Amino acid sequence: MQRTTIDMLLGRLETAPHGESATQALLDAELQRCWQRVPGMRALCVSTADGRALAERIDGSADARRIAAMANSFLTLGETLAGEMQLSQADYATVCTARGNLVLFRVHAAKPLTLLALAGSDTLLAALLVAARECAARIGAALRDPAPAQP
Repeated sequence: MQRTTIDMLLGRLETAPHGESATQALLDAELQRCWQRVPGMRALCVSTADGRALAERIDGSADARRIAAMANSFLTLGETLAGEMQLSQADYATVCTARGNLVLFRVHAAKPLTLLALAGSDTLLAALLVAARECAARIGAALRDPAPAQP
C-alpha cells in the first residue's frame, strides 16, 4: 500500500482506503461544520506537531503556514508550563484581545495535531471554546478510528 503525505504526517498505515483525499475531506468537513456553528469565526487551522498546516479556513490574508507553526509552539509551551507548575494536563490555551479570541486545542489522533480557532470580539468566548473542543474531539476520533472500508 502506498503511503500518502497526510498519512505519513499522521503516522497512519491501514488497509482501508482512507487515503490523503479522504483525510483532507474529513478535515475540511469538520472545519466547515465548526465555522458554520460559530457566528464571527475568522480562522480555523489543523496542524501537525511540527507546525505544518493540514487544513485551514481563514477569513483574510493570514499565512496558514506561519499560523500553524506558531499555534503548535504556543500550545506546546502552555502544556509545558502546566506541567512545570504541577497542574494536570493542559486541555487548551487561550489568547483574549480587544479584537477577538483565539483558542488552541490538542487533537488526540495517532500523532498529536493542533486545532486553532479564532473569532471576533462579538463572539462569546464560551461558544468558541465549546465549538473548538467538539471539533477537535470529532477530528481526533475520526483519525483514531476510521470508518470501515466500503465493499
